[in-house]
Amino acid sequence: MGIVQYYIVISGHEAVHKTLCAHTKTNEFFGVFGQSLVGVNFHAYRLQHIDHHRCSSSKEDPDAHIYMKVMSIRPGLPRFLYLVFGTFIEILIKIRQKGSGGFGTERNIKPDIARLMKRDSFLVILAQLSLMGISYVCIGGLPFSLGLPSLIEIGVGFVWSYAVVWIIPLFCVTVFLNRCRIVIEHGLALSIANQTKDFGGPRIPTIDVVPNPIERRIFAPFLFNYHCAHHLFMSVPHYHLPELHRLLQEHQFSGHHRIEGGYIGALRRAMSVK
Repeated sequence: MGIVQYYIVISGHEAVHKTLCAHTKTNEFFGVFGQSLVGVNFHAYRLQHIDHHRCSSSKEDPDAHIYMKVMSIRPGLPRFLYLVFGTFIEILIKIRQKGSGGFGTERNIKPDIARLMKRDSFLVILAQLSLMGISYVCIGGLPFSLGLPSLIEIGVGFVWSYAVVWIIPLFCVTVFLNRCRIVIEHGLALSIANQTKDFGGPRIPTIDVVPNPIERRIFAPFLFNYHCAHHLFMSVPHYHLPELHRLLQEHQFSGHHRIEGGYIGALRRAMSVK
């Protein structure tokens, strides 16, 4: 379930860039619908993510709380432990940034976008209540009796079912996979850029990863491993990123970083680099 939710999260990234579906209305529908399932206010996410692309340094990056904090911890076991257990701190920040509250950006928000954000907040709450009911039907509530009045036990059963089927996979698998990916794409990339003095212009550094087939299916739906190519030319649809990656390599484009060894190797390197 956590992997399924992760795919939904990444589909939202494509919808933010309007490359999930060719038809605009279909793209927006699946963007709003999919992100409401994982508790994300789609239009708040879009504003926050475009700010992420536009920022010129990690100090301005709304995602810097993920990778900069991890990379600031002493290399080795302390950094790895913070990567794992800091996930729960990240969850609290994400709820504020992209949850039903929709505090995704500091810019002035146009009235029509503000209305869409309010609508998305309502849809997030509606989706989570619906998932609570579906979870209860799927696993039948509590597997044991608490000795409480039946209505209270049913209520507790709804919450327990929702936690087991949806929330625990979302927090413990989906957010953690996303966290590892961001630390590689931006934390490790920043370290490499500092070493090579190749920052590739005014944007924050990132990196293309060459994964094995299993890693690609787990970490990189929608060809997300070509993340440096995406940041350099974010209007290019994901299905053209392999060709863009090839051209960037061929022409030795400044700011284009690529590493071999896949995601596990890159994560190991991120945990040990100074």
